[in-house]
Amino acid sequence: MGLAACAPEAGQGDRAETRTRPVSEAQAQSALADFGLEEQGRASWSERRFERGAYIFTDFAMTLEDGRLTASELILTGPQRLEDQPFFTALELQNAVIEAPDGELSTHVLSLVEPSETLARKIADLLRGEDSLGDLDEDRSGFGFARFEMAELAMQFEDTPSSALSLTLGAVVLEGFEEGETLQTGQLSALTLDGRDEQGGPLSLRLGEMQVSGVKLDGLDEGSPFGASLMSPDQAPYETLTLNDLLVSVGGIAITLPELTASVESLGSGVLSSQLNLPSLTLSPAPGHPQSADIVRSFDMLGYDQLELSASGESRYDPETDRAWTEDENIIRLVDGLTLSFEQDVSGLSAYAEQAEGLTADKPGATPDPAQLMAPLMIHRFRLQLTDESLMERITSQIAQSSGVSEQQARVQLGAMSRMGLAFAGAQLPAGLVDQAGPALDRFISSGGVLTLEMNPEAPVSAAAFAAYPAPDAQTLGLRITHEGGDAPAPK
Repeated sequence: MGLAACAPEAGQGDRAETRTRPVSEAQAQSALADFGLEEQGRASWSERRFERGAYIFTDFAMTLEDGRLTASELILTGPQRLEDQPFFTALELQNAVIEAPDGELSTHVLSLVEPSETLARKIADLLRGEDSLGDLDEDRSGFGFARFEMAELAMQFEDTPSSALSLTLGAVVLEGFEEGETLQTGQLSALTLDGRDEQGGPLSLRLGEMQVSGVKLDGLDEGSPFGASLMSPDQAPYETLTLNDLLVSVGGIAITLPELTASVESLGSGVLSSQLNLPSLTLSPAPGHPQSADIVRSFDMLGYDQLELSASGESRYDPETDRAWTEDENIIRLVDGLTLSFEQDVSGLSAYAEQAEGLTADKPGATPDPAQLMAPLMIHRFRLQLTDESLMERITSQIAQSSGVSEQQARVQLGAMSRMGLAFAGAQLPAGLVDQAGPALDRFISSGGVLTLEMNPEAPVSAAAFAAYPAPDAQTLGLRITHEGGDAPAPK
């Protein structure tokens, strides 16, 4: 398949040729003991035959550490000894069922093609009974394969009767898994999940399809993959990601996401572009949950039957200058509510990451000094804009209704609360910023319009300035808070 997961390393051409060359029956038979398949014992079968370089075990069954595996056929292709270690080129289970005390898994087909030597040894250990399925998850270093596939998967879990879960999956195909760290491509289709949450309410998930490429598994552990990709494209844990027809019901909230696309690509000269497009994400009350009535009331308070969100944006990163900036419009929109748009231009991202790694390595468990941590991060420009599209009117209407006052009085109350918050935070804010923020917030609360926070210094400013006390004044930082308009502009 030409995939890097099974490409030979430098100086290993002879070994690669040996392990991919079809094996004879004598070679395969001499390796069966390494897989616990030389004779029947903890594994059994009704027939074993050798065809075209593969052993086929009919009516296969095997006792696991805490359960049992059965399959209509186990096909082990290319079993052999490679440098005195067990190896094989492919493994396939047909109509397989794994039974355990807390559940059951079944699949029409499970296949693994061209495993790495480390993974092949682990699977041989599993078949011999020296490892369990759980051991495969503990350390994936050195794991790799050209292709892994499962079709028509069904799973049932039941730790307790109140926490039963059922899952079905049309197919999952993974290709080019390297060293337990990267995956070239992945595709998942027709996923369903049903169960009960901790409150006893219904929990469900439906996904039509997910496709992903260029995945860095470690990056998926770093928080939101979308936030990381937009703010710093070089940290993106994927190259492309597509979701279609996602439906989730959890905690009394129904989430509908028809489509999401995200990508990171090179534009030449080393510049990376990260793009995200989420045309629509809808949140609405889901019936039949203990929290459903409260959620319906919360939506009604603001005059919504549902909340519809959308988002889109692009950012770019130049590794040579260690600088990241946004392109065109980057927006998050609540339909009939609010539009948030933002721009940024920052540098020193890699230096910041190295600083963070160094500070945590020097004093494990200690909280780094914020000023020292953020010193390498330089802000060239930043702009955050809120455009009201009826949200302020909905909020003040709710305050008025719950407090028994007029909407004008509710606006006064909300403005007083915002000024109180600014007063408490004033000592931590750059001098002069509160004087700008107070009137701007008052006008935004009273008449909607557009509220803008902008930082456009004459020269780049270190983010450490915001950790200093007292902070530099707003004029030095190029900080402004302004308000425009009095009526919400028409939605874009």
